[in-house]
Amino acid sequence: MGKRVVRKPVQFTALKLKSVSAQGMSLASKAGPLEVSVIAPDLIRIRATRNKSFSEGSFAVIPCTWPEVKAAVREGKQSVTLRTEQFSFQIDKLKGTWRITDANGWTVLSNSDAIEHTKKSGFTLRLGLEGKDQILGLGETTGPLNKRGLIREFWNIDVLGHASCMFPALKNLYVSIPFGIGIREGRTYGVFWDNPGKQVWDMGCTRDDAWQLTAATGELDVYLFLGGYLPQINQRYTELTGRMSLPPKWALGYQQSRYGYPTRKHIEDVARTYRKKKIPCDVLHLDIMHMDGYRVFTFGKTFPKPKELVRQLGKQGFKCVSIVDPGVKVDRKFGVYQRGRKQKAFVKDAKGKDIIGKVWPGRSAYPDFFQEKVRQWWATEQAAIAQAGIAGIWNDMNEPSAFDLPSKTLPLDAQHMTELGEKAHGEVHNVYGHMMARASQEGMLANAPEQRPFVITRSGYAGVQRYAMVWTGDNSSVWEHLAESIPMLLNLSLSGVPFCGADAGGFLEHTTGELLARWTQMAAFTPFFRNHTNNESRDQEPWTFGPEVEAVCKRYIELRYQLLPYLYCLFAEAQRDGTPIMRSLAWHHPQDPVAVACGDQFLLGENVLVAPILLPGSVARSVYLPRGTWFSFWNGEAFDGGQHIVAHAPLDTMPVFVRAGTILPFGPVQQYVGEITEPLQTLHIWPGGSGVLEWYEDDGATNDYLTGKYHRRRIETKSIGEETEIIIGAGEGEYESPLQVWRIMLHQQDKKPKLRINGRRFDVHYEADWGLAIIDLPVVAGEIRMRVR
Repeated sequence: MGKRVVRKPVQFTALKLKSVSAQGMSLASKAGPLEVSVIAPDLIRIRATRNKSFSEGSFAVIPCTWPEVKAAVREGKQSVTLRTEQFSFQIDKLKGTWRITDANGWTVLSNSDAIEHTKKSGFTLRLGLEGKDQILGLGETTGPLNKRGLIREFWNIDVLGHASCMFPALKNLYVSIPFGIGIREGRTYGVFWDNPGKQVWDMGCTRDDAWQLTAATGELDVYLFLGGYLPQINQRYTELTGRMSLPPKWALGYQQSRYGYPTRKHIEDVARTYRKKKIPCDVLHLDIMHMDGYRVFTFGKTFPKPKELVRQLGKQGFKCVSIVDPGVKVDRKFGVYQRGRKQKAFVKDAKGKDIIGKVWPGRSAYPDFFQEKVRQWWATEQAAIAQAGIAGIWNDMNEPSAFDLPSKTLPLDAQHMTELGEKAHGEVHNVYGHMMARASQEGMLANAPEQRPFVITRSGYAGVQRYAMVWTGDNSSVWEHLAESIPMLLNLSLSGVPFCGADAGGFLEHTTGELLARWTQMAAFTPFFRNHTNNESRDQEPWTFGPEVEAVCKRYIELRYQLLPYLYCLFAEAQRDGTPIMRSLAWHHPQDPVAVACGDQFLLGENVLVAPILLPGSVARSVYLPRGTWFSFWNGEAFDGGQHIVAHAPLDTMPVFVRAGTILPFGPVQQYVGEITEPLQTLHIWPGGSGVLEWYEDDGATNDYLTGKYHRRRIETKSIGEETEIIIGAGEGEYESPLQVWRIMLHQQDKKPKLRINGRRFDVHYEADWGLAIIDLPVVAGEIRMRVR
C-alpha cells in the first residue's frame, strides 16, 4: 500500500515587484500574480490568482466614481511599501506577509501568514487578531452580536428552526454576506471577500490570534476598509455594493401572514376581523396554498376570482403580497413550464439537460436568473399576478432548495450562463437567490414602471439590498429565537441590508400569548413588521390569545403607525447613505465597551433605545443606557447614562428610552397607511441636549423622489444654558408638502415657558399635568428659529 501524499499549500511568497501605477502595484510569484490597489482614500483591494491574469466583474460590486487617490510605491531590500496620505501598506517580499498602518502608526490590519492556495480548499487568507478585537457583521448568521471565537460558513441553505440554541453547530443560513467589521478599542476596520462560492471564516476559534478566511472556488478578491468608525465603514461598503431603494410607504406598516390561509374565505375573514377590531394592518400575504398545485403565478380553486378578491381587500385598505418560489412544476399542460422550455430558461447540468429537483410543486425546473433573457421572460410570467393586483413579491426557497437532490440544492457542476461568462453552480451558488430577487424587482418595474417595487427575499448575497429586503426565514416560536433575532438583524443592518426583519411570534411550533405580546412589542421597532406562522401551528393573529394579549399587540401596532413619520425619515437616510435603521449601540457609542458588546437591545435611529423583554415571566430587566441623559418614553422619568438601570416591564410595557435632545415626529393612529392625511405634523422634543432630525417626505408610492420630488428639512435642537433652541431648516426639493402646521410638543417642562420665534415673543399652550409645552407654527418655506426658556 502506497504512502498518502500530502500536498503542501502553494504560497504567495518570494514576491517581485512587476509594475507600479498611481493607484497601486502588481507583484509576481511562482504561485501567481498578486495585485494591491487603492480604490478610495480608506479602501484597499487585494487580489491573487493561480491563473496568468485576473477575472473581471462582480455580482456584488457596482460601478462607482471614487475620489482620486495617488499612491506612492517604494521598493526596499526586504519589502515594498505603498503609501497614501491616510495609510501605509507594507509587504515582505520574501515571506508574503503585510501590515497596514494609519497616518499615526496604528496597525489597522495585518496578515499572520502568506496568502496560500490548495486545490482542495482554495485560497486562504489569515488576518491577525488582537486580544480585544470584536467582529460584527457577516450578514445573517446565528449566535451573538460579536462573532469572535466562532466559525461561520457562507453557503446558502434551506434550514428550519435556525437559532443557535436549537442547532449549536449550525454555521450557515439563507443569506451569505462575507463582510465583517472589526472593532478594536473604538476603532473599526472592515473586510469583504467578494466571492459567491463557499467560504469558511474562522474568527479566532482554532487560533485565538488569527481570523482565517477560506474560499473553496475562485480567486482571492478582498476589500479592506480602513475608516475609523462604523459609519465610515458602512458608507464606503454601501458605496461599493449599492444601497436600498425606498419601498412604498405601506410596506412600513404592519403585515399579516400564514402558511397558509387555505381559502379565499379565510383571508377575507382575517381582513374583516382586523377592521372590526380596529387593529391597524396594511398587508396580507398569500403563501403557497393559494396556488393551483403550488404552480408559480397561479391561483387555485380555493381562491376563485383573485382580481376581485384583491380589489375588495384594497377597498378595505389592504395590499396583497404573493409568495413566488423559483421551482417551476414540470407539467406539459402548465404554460409557464412550456414557455420556459421554449426559452431554454432553465438551469442545465454538465450534459446540457434541464436539472429537475423536487420542491413544493413536485418535480420542478429552476430558471437560470443569471441570464437577462430569462429575467425578461420571468417578468412576462409575473404579469399574471401583477394584473390581478398583487402589490409585492415574496421570494422563498431561492437558495435554491431541492428536497431530493444530494446536496439539497443544485449540483455543484450545474451550468449558469452569467454576464461574467459560463459558471459552475459551485462558483456562484450564493448569488442564485440574489439574482431571483433582481428578476422579481425587474418584473415589478416592467409591469408597473411608475410604482416602487416591494420584494422580500429569503436568500441573497452581498448587494442584495439593491433588489429586495431580507426576512430571516423560518424561525421558531421560542424565546431564544426572539432573543437571537436582535443580533441577527443588527448584523444584517451593518452588512448593507437596512430593510430587514424576523417573523414576529415565530414560524415553527406554537407560540404563547406572552411570547406573541413580547415579540410584537419588539418587532414594532424593527424595519420589517410581520406576523407569520406555520400551517401546523396554532393561530397567531393578535386576537388569538384573549383580550389582554390582544390589547398589548394592538397598542404596539398602533404605536408603529404613530412612528411611521420617524421611520420614513430613517428609511430615507438609509436610501441616501446606507445608514442602518435599526442600529447597534456601537454605531453611536464606539468608545463605550459596554455599549459595543450589547446585543440584547438596540437603537431605532440615534436616540430611541429599545430594550425588549426576552425571558418568559419577566416583569423587569436590566437596561444599559449609554452616556447622556435619558428619559423613559412612557412616563418621562430621567436617568443618567453610562450605567445599567432596572426597568419595570409588566406585560403591557416594553422598556423604551429617548435621549435628551431627541426630536421624534409622530403621526396619527390609522388603520392603514394613507387612511388619514393630516396637514399637521407633531414633533415631540425632549430638551437638555442636542439633537438632529433629517425630516423627509414624498408621495410614498412612485419613483419620482429619484428626480428630486421630495421635501427635506434639517430640524435641530440645542440646549443653551436654561434655554432650548429649536431650528427648523429651510425646505429642499420639488415635492409639494401637504403640511401646514408644525406642532411642537416640548416635554419635561415644570412651568409654562417663554417663547421667541425669529426674535419675536409668542404665546405657548401649557399642559401642567403632563409637563408639556405645545407650540403650533405655520409651515413656511424658509428657516424658523425659536428659543424656549
